[in-house]
Amino acid sequence: MRSKKRRTKRVLFFLTIILGVGTASYFKFRTTISGTNAADEAVAEKESQKTLAIASTNETSETESLTTTVVQIGEEDIPLYSQPDADSTEITTVTRGEYVEFIDESYDWYHVVVNGEYEGYVSSLYSELLDIDEPVTPTSLENTVVVLNPGHGGDDTGALSNDYYYYEKDITLATAQVIQETLEAAGCTVILTRDSDTTESLDEICEDSIDNQADFFFSLHYDSTDYMNDASGMTTYYYYEKYAALAETINQALAYTSPLENRGVEVGNFQVLRQNTRPALLLELGYMNNDYDLATFVTEYYQQQVADALLEGITEYIQS
Repeated sequence: MRSKKRRTKRVLFFLTIILGVGTASYFKFRTTISGTNAADEAVAEKESQKTLAIASTNETSETESLTTTVVQIGEEDIPLYSQPDADSTEITTVTRGEYVEFIDESYDWYHVVVNGEYEGYVSSLYSELLDIDEPVTPTSLENTVVVLNPGHGGDDTGALSNDYYYYEKDITLATAQVIQETLEAAGCTVILTRDSDTTESLDEICEDSIDNQADFFFSLHYDSTDYMNDASGMTTYYYYEKYAALAETINQALAYTSPLENRGVEVGNFQVLRQNTRPALLLELGYMNNDYDLATFVTEYYQQQVADALLEGITEYIQS
């Protein structure tokens, strides 16, 4: 009798152990599953956030890559007419290669606005309808692309000093390299249209600016006159009226920094400005055949002053 009770207790004991182990395993298994689900949910949430971030970035990029339709004049200057008719009044002449605002199309005519001033019609036989990227002013130096064009180069020496010792092409390149180093140190991306003594066409220079989607394009030059020591100082040129404010901002920074006379801002009908769809200026930084100017701007100290002024001007412009 005792033996039977003992056996019964032993069986109950083992059953209790088995049930306990099974229950523990079950809860351990459930905990593992629960933990895995939580981890999966966390990963899924991160992936979802990543997708939203990418979508947001793409949306921003699309917003910043707006396009606009323009008309580019062909290889010859053409008349701007008051009506879509060659017998109508000629309002003005539109310069070859110029980009003009497109309004609409009427048969073989484009209805346009020229440089924000003249409205009329140009023949579609001598012009072309294009879609171009609309420049958007960057919000920080880190997002700013600057294309520098050291004027002349290679077979094109540019202006000469009075003693024929200095070539404009060499000084513009040296100046561009100082500017490049200064702007890159501040976070800008800087591209030189040439970084050695090579010849480049004006068409290629414009393409470099457009293809690299320059936020700012600066063509660097040193001026000259028919008579030595006849003129002194620097001048800032723009072509399209919408960049007049940029020209004023950069010119003021140069005037404040440079020891040379500041001759102000002027409209300049230069190909590198006229056939450029990006914000573009041409800077004449002194006179090659003025002995005082030359002695000033051949120094790295002066070139650094120009670089500092451009950095200041760009910074002020993008913050305004």
